[in-house]
Amino acid sequence: MCALAVLAAGAPASAQSQQPRGGPFTGLFRGSPKDQPHTLDIRASGFTAWDDNLSAQVPGAGGDFGFDPRNVKKGLANGFQSSLAYGFRHSGVRSQFSVGADANVQEFASDLGGDPMWFYGYNLFTGLTTKITNKTSFTIGAGSAYAPYYQYAPFLKSTTSEESPVGADYGFALASQLVLTNNVTAAVENRFSKKSSISGGVAWDQRVIPETPDASIDMRSARVMFSHSLTRKLGFHVGYSLQEARYAQGEPVRSNNMDIGLGYGDGLTLSLSRHTTLRLSAGVSIARNGDPALVVATGKSTALAVEGGATLSQSIGRAWGASLGYVRTTSYLVGFVEPMMTDSANAGISGPIFERLQFSAGAGASRGQPLFSASNGHVITYTASTRLTYALFSHLGLYGQASYYRYSIPLDFLNFAFVPKLDRRSVSVGLNTWIPLIKPRRERRDPVDQTTTGQP
Repeated sequence: MCALAVLAAGAPASAQSQQPRGGPFTGLFRGSPKDQPHTLDIRASGFTAWDDNLSAQVPGAGGDFGFDPRNVKKGLANGFQSSLAYGFRHSGVRSQFSVGADANVQEFASDLGGDPMWFYGYNLFTGLTTKITNKTSFTIGAGSAYAPYYQYAPFLKSTTSEESPVGADYGFALASQLVLTNNVTAAVENRFSKKSSISGGVAWDQRVIPETPDASIDMRSARVMFSHSLTRKLGFHVGYSLQEARYAQGEPVRSNNMDIGLGYGDGLTLSLSRHTTLRLSAGVSIARNGDPALVVATGKSTALAVEGGATLSQSIGRAWGASLGYVRTTSYLVGFVEPMMTDSANAGISGPIFERLQFSAGAGASRGQPLFSASNGHVITYTASTRLTYALFSHLGLYGQASYYRYSIPLDFLNFAFVPKLDRRSVSVGLNTWIPLIKPRRERRDPVDQTTTGQP
């Protein structure tokens, strides 16, 4: 994400699971353990960096400065980030309830001069799952978020993997326009037999750029799915959904999606070996363009989209992990004038070099084009990054990171002021810390065990 989001060091889950109660150095990367009802964490980080394209930090900048060497200025940058995060989870006999919230403030300054850039945001969410009967369950959730557009930018995030540090770098501090996101979901599932179930749900998602209301998007969807277990691990499912995307300008875009799949193991996860898994997904959708003006201009009222993806994950030793992934998807993005069809690939690897030193590296690329319009241009993205984090103490780390980003967006794809091109390299060093204000309770020792072990 941005410079300031250096706190997410990207340690693999396999490395963290060996010390689930927050042993030495694990808290540096994860936050409060989740085996308690309440969590409350303070995170903070600061950095200094060299950047070969400081002008990319100018909010809303246009033109071709990102690739034009005459407009590129090299120099130093610095900044900090701090955030407060709260979580609560309660599980009963028939229901589970969770709520969470976090707020953050970020600052960025560089050799370009002028006043420092300030960013802030928040994220709220809640969810409830309850069993209506022994076979029927109901789930409802809601959320709201407010963040700078560079944190939302999906054409950058699609090139990252769980093992990659890309996305935890200040290089995404590209535009200060804020995005407000609100969403509500509801779903019901009935397991009418030991092997079969049927589920359905509705969802509403709104994304708004307050400074540019014409760039907003409102999405509504409904879905139904039937699942059946053929054997203990082999399963079959078929699903159908309707989706309507309403842009601030133009008529709605309606999609009919059919999802048919055969899965082995956990959903569409194949266990190829003890240390190797392959996750698969596939689907077909038909989108109908409701904007008469665009239909006249492009001659295309409907579009068939074949979507899917595959992720190959490999555990290496006890704590290392690597992954290679590909995904093809249709996205409805705030700020874009119509849906985008995007192909993305990414790879990453991470793990501890020794007890205190964590390494991660990743790279990715994506290519997107409008779903209806015939365009000669594409949204092209390349990312690469590598990172070392050294645990000075249990809650304080020193990190160094080198990153490369490059993307280009044709001007007619967007309907708000955003940096259309970017080509930059950066090297940064900094400190990140995590302070758990609510810690896990101490486990009581059994008196019999104390006597056996000879401990007081």
